[in-house]
Amino acid sequence: MIATTNILQSGYWFGKLDTRPLSLFRLFFACLLIKNAIYNIPLAGDFFSDFGYLPRLVLFDSLVRTSRFSIMDSISHTWMAVGFFMIWIVVALCLLLGYRTKLFSIINFVIVLSVHERNVYILNGADTVIRILSFWIMFVPLGNYYSIDALSKRFALYRKSSNIKDLRVNDKLHTTFVFPVRMIQLQISIIYLFSFFEKMKGESWKNGEALYYALQLKSLTLPTGDWVFEITPLWVMSALSYFTLAVEALFVFLVFFPIGQPFFKLVALGMGASFHISIALTMSIRDFSLVMLISYLIFCEPDWILEIDSKMRKSLQKLRLIIHSMNSPLWLLIAMTREADIIVDTNVTNHKQIDKFSAIYYQDGNRCQGLDAWVAVVSYFPMGNLLLYALRFDFFRLCIRSLFTVWVKYLVLPYPDSSSVILTNQQDLNTLSIDNFGRISRFIVLFGFMFGVVWYNLSYLVDTEDLDEVLPVNKSISDVVRIVGLWQRWQLFAPYPRTIDGWIVAPGKFEDGTTIDLRTGNSVNDEMKRWFWGPGMRWKKYEANLYRKQYKSIKFAWAAYYCRYYNVIESRSQGSRLATLELHYRFRRSHAPEEDLNEYETSVLWKHWCFSEYKY
Repeated sequence: MIATTNILQSGYWFGKLDTRPLSLFRLFFACLLIKNAIYNIPLAGDFFSDFGYLPRLVLFDSLVRTSRFSIMDSISHTWMAVGFFMIWIVVALCLLLGYRTKLFSIINFVIVLSVHERNVYILNGADTVIRILSFWIMFVPLGNYYSIDALSKRFALYRKSSNIKDLRVNDKLHTTFVFPVRMIQLQISIIYLFSFFEKMKGESWKNGEALYYALQLKSLTLPTGDWVFEITPLWVMSALSYFTLAVEALFVFLVFFPIGQPFFKLVALGMGASFHISIALTMSIRDFSLVMLISYLIFCEPDWILEIDSKMRKSLQKLRLIIHSMNSPLWLLIAMTREADIIVDTNVTNHKQIDKFSAIYYQDGNRCQGLDAWVAVVSYFPMGNLLLYALRFDFFRLCIRSLFTVWVKYLVLPYPDSSSVILTNQQDLNTLSIDNFGRISRFIVLFGFMFGVVWYNLSYLVDTEDLDEVLPVNKSISDVVRIVGLWQRWQLFAPYPRTIDGWIVAPGKFEDGTTIDLRTGNSVNDEMKRWFWGPGMRWKKYEANLYRKQYKSIKFAWAAYYCRYYNVIESRSQGSRLATLELHYRFRRSHAPEEDLNEYETSVLWKHWCFSEYKY
């Protein structure tokens, strides 16, 4: 039963769905994972080792909860953390290529959860979305299209049948039980819905001033955001604030509306896309807009993807392949294309009629050679035009050819036999009962997790004093939600945008009387360090957490890091050592419309001495 578009029909929840959108999501999500892993490498020493700002001794002393899991709890040195992130890159690369996607999606989730639990103080909303998506995608097939797994399945069928039709891409839909996909879609929709509920607890969203305050946060804005703040009338900002509320309130209803689909879903995705693109163009909120836009791929209809796919292909005519050897790399090309695109000359592809060379011919009979052959081949793929520049280099073409040749030799393919039975469209009836059991078990497990997620989010919407009376939260459910990494709260500029914006300064005094900002190595000044991209953006969240919450042990660890760095690592002699230091939060309060800019203020977060004789 193919899934319907009506939420009120059982097929919507328990039917089958083409997995093409899931495979496309895998490609983009894996790229984001690789980016995150790479960006964590420069931070390995500072945030993930015992020699940085959050050593495990401090973490385990008073900060961590019992219901958690992290492999990184066993990592002490910087090189170990770097190695862990390198493993993450390999895992994400396997996901990107679609190699054993089920296995590596599970490993990826364990890694993501381990990284996040090791240091939650540098995480933002994007990290939460990445973590919960990493959890949910373990329950769906990601490798049915655009993957090594898909190629491997076709080669496996061909080795059994020797019929070349089993090797070709066909129009058969690769479907899956739709309920897990609906849970992912519901999880994404929950982000908007509960963010809307959180915003409704603040006055600035109700009166339309929220965006005005949000764009004053220089630590979170891009230069374009500063420009927008300067030129945009207040009434436009109010309209955009209300548009934000409309997107968050309506998204779940438009996506799951029982009639008018997929039109209403397309409206929801369009509104959400414009919302996130606006954020990406004006604010430096790391990865949030990017991961949300990537998540929209799970909502896409397969027909949309096929339409875009056909538009992106550049090929105008068929090719004909003549292959001289079963070790030819062109066998991979056969497995990646349809019979309607590239014809294999089966009269020549026979071990009794081996030609001296493999050849590619145009439909008009002319032979296609050299770079022209490469260009003609990649034109059959949607993103093939992106490779055209690289294909100009002989070394790049040689690497691809060598890799494909080794791969085909490893496969040990039999000679084609067109008279053999085609296995592609055959279904193993013995697996039906197992599949039905799998559906029931997945439904029970995933429904339970989603129930816990909704309950967990609802608990934050109730006044803490009335929590036990209005919404008693079961501790065991809460612990399960936390330990599997589904913990979440969607306070996206809610209940109101921050009204204080600043950064941490670390004035340190040395024994020779010199005073500098230990963070920059320069004199203390009022120039805020603004990160627009790169690994350093994680510092923004870390600084904000230290100011807003009384993490005394973290502040102590930060100060102790400077004492160790300047006095032990740099081995300064007596008389030039770092003696004392303080952690200051230098900030500016937001101003109301038509009011003047406020002056900078300073809040002393911590005082520290490196030697007892300098205690004060």
